[in-house]
Formats: sequence, C-alpha cells, structure tokens
Amino acid sequence: MTFSNMENNVEGVQPSDKKWHTPFMRQCFITAGVSLNIVAHGCVIGFSAILIPSLRRPESHIHATPAQESWIASVVGVALIMGNFIITPLMGAIGRKRSHLSTIVPIMTGWIMLLLANSVAGLIVARVLQGIAMGMLGPLGSIIIAEMTDPRNRGAFLTCVSLSLTIGVLFSHALGTILSWQYCALICSFLTFTSLIMIIYAPESPSWLISKGRYQEASDIFFWLRGQNDLQVDELESMVKAQKMIRKSSVAGQTLTFGARVKRGFRYFFTTCRKPGFYKPIIIMLFMYIMFQFAGINVISSYAIDIIKDVVGPEANAKVIMVALDIERLICNIMAVFLMKYFARRTVLFSSGSICILAYIGKGTYVYAKENHILPADFENQWIPITLIGIYMFSLTIGISSVPFAISGEIFPLEYRGLAGGLSILPLSLNFFIAVKFFPILKDAITLPYTYFLYGGVVAICLVFLYFMLPETKDRTLQQIEDSLCGISREDRLSSEPLNKEGGELRRCSSHILY
Repeated sequence: MTFSNMENNVEGVQPSDKKWHTPFMRQCFITAGVSLNIVAHGCVIGFSAILIPSLRRPESHIHATPAQESWIASVVGVALIMGNFIITPLMGAIGRKRSHLSTIVPIMTGWIMLLLANSVAGLIVARVLQGIAMGMLGPLGSIIIAEMTDPRNRGAFLTCVSLSLTIGVLFSHALGTILSWQYCALICSFLTFTSLIMIIYAPESPSWLISKGRYQEASDIFFWLRGQNDLQVDELESMVKAQKMIRKSSVAGQTLTFGARVKRGFRYFFTTCRKPGFYKPIIIMLFMYIMFQFAGINVISSYAIDIIKDVVGPEANAKVIMVALDIERLICNIMAVFLMKYFARRTVLFSSGSICILAYIGKGTYVYAKENHILPADFENQWIPITLIGIYMFSLTIGISSVPFAISGEIFPLEYRGLAGGLSILPLSLNFFIAVKFFPILKDAITLPYTYFLYGGVVAICLVFLYFMLPETKDRTLQQIEDSLCGISREDRLSSEPLNKEGGELRRCSSHILY
C-alpha cells in the first residue's frame, strides 16, 4: 500500500471535519486501534473471574477441580511466553503492522473455542491460544504507540495500554454479572473483530521503515503522523543518521548463505548482549515486570470474588464490590493518563509503589487480626477491609500498572527494539503464571496474611533496584533515550556528521588539526 493510498484509507474512516485530520487525531487513531485490541486482552484476564464461579454451579455442563481452576486462570501466563518467542523475530522481519495483524488470529480462535468447549481441556486450550495472542501483543503494543506518537503526548498515549486492560477487565466482569460466560465470550469476540478493521487502516511504523532503509516512505508517514516543523525534522534526521551509521557498520544488503546468516545471527546476538543499550533496558524491565505482577493486578483480576470474600467476609456482595473496584480502577487509569503527561515517570512509580506496599501490609494485618480473633470490636465491619482494598487498587492503577507499559515503549534502542522488547517481556509472562498460579497455593500453605506480606516484600525489593537503575524518560525523544542508554553524548552525534552539511552550513570542528 502506497502512502497516498494509506492516507486516503485512514482518512476514509474518519469524519470529514478537518479537525480530525490533525496529526494529534491521527496519533489518536493509531493508539485507538492498539487499545481496542488490548481491551479484548483485558477481557481475557478478567474472564476467569466469571468463568470459574460459573463452573462451580450444579447446573454447569463443565465441572473443574480446584487444581484445574487454577490452571484455567494461570495457563495464560505460560502461553504468554510462547507468544513472546513468536513475536520477537516477527517485529523486525515483517514490520509492526503485519505483526499486529497476526495477533488477531489466536485470540479470535480462542473466543470461538470457548463458545464450543464442552470440557476443561477445551477451555484450557482456548485460554492457551488467547495467552499466545497476549504474549505477542505485550511488547508490540507499547512499541507501536511509542514509535508513532509525539514525545510530548507519548506518556499519556502509552498509559492507554494499562487503561485498555482495565476497561477490558471491567467489561468482562460487568458482563459476567448479568450474562452467562458463553455470551460474554461471544460479545468479547466482537471487540477483537473491530480492532482488526482499525489495524488494517493503520500505516506502518516509520521507525521500522527507517531500520529497513526505506527512508522516503518513512519520511512521508512520519510527517503525516506528526506534522512537519523544525522539531519533527530534527527528530527524523537524527533517527535516519543513527540508522545509516548502523547499516554502514553491518552487512545489510549483502547476499549471504544460510550458514553464514546463522553464524552472523549468533555472533550478532552475543555481541549485542554485551552492549549497555541492550542489557540495561532488559534488566530494568525485569524488575519492572516482577514488581508489576507481584503487585497483584492480575491476581485480583483472576480471583476477585474469592479475594473479596476472604478479606471482607463471606457475607459480602462480592460481585457488586468486584464491579465497583473495576470502576475505581478505570477512574484511576484515566487519572494516570494525565499524571503521565504532567509528572515524571519516577515520581508516579515510586509514589504508587510505596502506597501499594502499605496497602499490602494493611490488608495482611487486618486479615491476620481477624483470623486470630484479636481484631477490636470497632473494626468489625465491612467498610475497613473495603477501604483497604480500594487503596490497594488505587496504588495499582495510578502508577504500577501504567508506568511499566510506558517505559517498555520508550527504553529500547531501535536497532534491537524487537529482540530486546521480546526478551524483556518474558519475566512479565513468567511472573504472570507464578503470581496467579501460586497465589491460592500460598494462601492455603502460609495463609492469606503472609501471602500478602510476601508479595509486598517482592514489590519493595524491586522498587529499591529501580530507584538506582531507572532513568527519567518523560519529554525525551526515543533517540535521546537511546543515546543516553548507549552512552552516546550529543557531542558524539555531532562528530559523526559531515563538516559541510546540506545547504552550505559549516559545522564547527573541535580540533585545530585536520588531516
């Protein structure tokens, strides 16, 4: 598809009012396509909270043991790893758009299989397919948004990733209170189909086109998305210059045998692993994703009803409280969009992380006192535990669930954004499985209070490491972030430019000796 056709197609789905033709609205359209797909993935996360209680009913045609229930909830985490391995080479080989389209196939197949399932095995297979799709979209969604939006609004757009997950969880939980899980699966599948239409009309990422040497096409799309002024021109030029230097130092464009390509691939991987711009972001995201999962956002989404009954009491209206918490999560995520625009990433992360740890301690202490009958009579009511859960949910959604997705789209250098992004998301996938699978096991083995203390301790350890390692990325271009991680200064970039720049402008030379 040529750029002119792409522009006509994208604009063809928008209202004719010229205000919809601004670069900002085009960036909104790209973000909306990614976000709607992520909403469907949020439905996958929240679906187990309505599926598992339904399977326990006597009239259900499928019945599961407690062990099978935990697999239904957590198998998505194992499948995420498979999706990570699939998407890592695809992002660089076929581009962001085609990779995005490929995520639709497994999740749509999973929704259809859920509708047709008549056994626990069928449910697990469907969840595996959906988990694969989630693993594919995990690194890809943030990268697409980061590469195609302006640095001034990038943080707010990237926060739409966590916001979309929240909307998906709320949507599936709300549907589960009034409809059967089969009807919920059917309705959720329409979200995936709608996102497919939007993805078809989206352009390819300019950053990926630049990495492939397609500079003119990248330039056209870049200015279509971002507008054309001095700042945008400078950003595009810096990206092109950086990639030209990389291509000159590589064997890009050479014809190599299969064996030579394999050897070169291994040599490239082991050489790349020693570069700070490669391993530093991966280590940062390792602690970021461990913190994210053990903060418990997917645990409470998967076991919402059980957790509410354990903390508040068996007499609590768990379904109503669950939906109320989802609404709070949605409101806080909307607030996070504005916080990410006006406040530093580190400020938002460490503030919300501290509140999360205190909330874990508060919930664990309350449940411990209640179970050991040492809770004062004045505290024997539902409002205190509900308030503690509410504060906990606030801390999760205001920063802990939004900052990691924002950072993941910003922190990886373009040269190995696909490889590093795919590898870094493996901890997210693995810890999704560990946190969700072992939560009920730990609850039975060491009781709920100590499980909360353990999870809170993991969050605290991760925050300590991130305090010393995490750079601030707000309002910086992706090239500036890349240069800082790779140890390249502005002077280094200037020294790589020709002395006589286009237009006749002479660049000053730092040395008085010329050879």
